[in-house]
Amino acid sequence: MDDTLAGAGAANGMGVGAGAAPLIAALESASPERAAARAAIDWDDVHRKLARRNADLEATFAGRGPWADAVLARRAEDLAEIPQIHEEESAGIPMLVARGDETLYGLELRHLGHIVPMPRLARVPGAPPAVLGVIAVAGRVMRLFDLDRLCNGPLASVSAALARGDAGADPSGYAIVLRTGAGRPAALRVREVERVADIVPPRGSAPAEAGPLVRAIAADRMAILDMAALLDLVKT
Repeated sequence: MDDTLAGAGAANGMGVGAGAAPLIAALESASPERAAARAAIDWDDVHRKLARRNADLEATFAGRGPWADAVLARRAEDLAEIPQIHEEESAGIPMLVARGDETLYGLELRHLGHIVPMPRLARVPGAPPAVLGVIAVAGRVMRLFDLDRLCNGPLASVSAALARGDAGADPSGYAIVLRTGAGRPAALRVREVERVADIVPPRGSAPAEAGPLVRAIAADRMAILDMAALLDLVKT
């Protein structure tokens, strides 16, 4: 920069950067060194590289070129993973996990109504062994079935005492009211209500000795019940 430019900027009350910047930039761009640097760039080679890169991208998205196989393979993996995730999520069935006197049970939640602590029980003389008596829940009178006895389990101490007619042998635990629709109302007696969970039933069926109401046996020895067969039994 020469003294003339500096003096002109100072005379106008402006710094060098403010007043002389446009003129300095113009002079620098016109300098022989900058012009030589621009002339050294091979613009034809730059255009050829850009054209090749664009051609490679177009070939990839069209299913051709060295990267096409990898892109298509990844896309196929993504498409294969999505249905698998949805299938795993939809395979779980909402169930109530409850425990009898000796067995853990899984009952499909959509077939259940109320769950209440054991109400007062009225025994019924001459009733089948699986029927503990009758109870009233929400103003409805219904039979109370012992779930262990329905599933051909060993006779629990409570059921045995009731069968012998022992006084004061009201069972503890919970009464699970079933959704029987237009059929006779019924409830199941269980000792404990543990949790509600989405459970994937095993593919294999339960062994014959598990009884007709057990659909499958899970890995934790939980008996997953055949709710359709159970409802048919208690409604009749």
